[in-house]
Amino acid sequence: MVKKIITAACATVICFASGGCADISSSSEHESSSETTGSAPEESRAPDVSSREESPAESIAQGGLPTGEKLKAVNEIYKGGRYTLECTLTGTDIDGEIKIKRIVNGSEIYQLQSERLGEHGSVTLGDKSYDFDYVCGMYRETQGEPELNVISQIVKQNVPRTENHIDSKDYDVEQYTFTGDTYITVMDFFFDKKDSHLVKYVTTYSVEGQDDIVETREVTRLDTEVDESLFNAYFADQLVNFDSMSEQQKEGFCRGLIAGWGITSGEMHDMGIAADKLGEIGYDDLFRLIHTCGKTRDQQTDNSSEIDSSAAEESLSESEQDSSLPDSGNESSAEGKDSSEQKEQG
Repeated sequence: MVKKIITAACATVICFASGGCADISSSSEHESSSETTGSAPEESRAPDVSSREESPAESIAQGGLPTGEKLKAVNEIYKGGRYTLECTLTGTDIDGEIKIKRIVNGSEIYQLQSERLGEHGSVTLGDKSYDFDYVCGMYRETQGEPELNVISQIVKQNVPRTENHIDSKDYDVEQYTFTGDTYITVMDFFFDKKDSHLVKYVTTYSVEGQDDIVETREVTRLDTEVDESLFNAYFADQLVNFDSMSEQQKEGFCRGLIAGWGITSGEMHDMGIAADKLGEIGYDDLFRLIHTCGKTRDQQTDNSSEIDSSAAEESLSESEQDSSLPDSGNESSAEGKDSSEQKEQG
């Protein structure tokens, strides 16, 4: 089961802290942060770093140091408006790892997020933006959102650089701290000692009365090369336009996904999804349900009870004994299985 990347209280700084590695915006994020995610949407509940308007002198007066030269150098790549960023996100509240690829070419933005069930992402092409999800087999047109990048925000808003206590033989470390009324976010950036490129950064969210949440982003690529072939709407030929479906079509589509990903009625109830309202469900709610509660084929096999297996065998035996019955039910089951396999491959 996918855990939330960050708790509701800690989501205070999601738009501040998640953007730097992946600008992890949920489609989905959705993100977010995305977020995705990893895959469940999160909302900021407190002032983010963009509200800061301190001058460098004010930052230093509050006990901070000037923005580090190494972080400034990384920010220059972002300022150029043409870059490819790839990283892997892990954390104390993340099940497994999340791989993110983000490509920016001026006003064109492409992001692909790979999680335990599969891939989803977003793309902005001129004045049009889309979310696409291969796990659910759907896409939609959406409003483009402003790009959030934690490194750019740190430099622009003069977030205090603080003394760090990390003794590393391989890395130079710059630490930045953002303090709220009931929380503290500390970000440690690790740079290669030889060429000063950004290797990783670790974010620690400390919320009063809660255990710390720690996220690590390993940066595997950050350069100014761009694959422009990714800026297209190729997914429109492979996925379903969610917003164009009628309520009846949407209900059938959702029921197929829910069955294919092994989601129970209890899990739907816990997520606030009514089984008799699937025809009215929104893209975000369906995304949240599938990515949070969906199970891989192995997980579904492991969770199958002996009682369910016995019941299935008994049902099959009765069907075989009565040759006068049409086998349309078996055909339906086969179709459902094929549909499930397609969704998992997507």
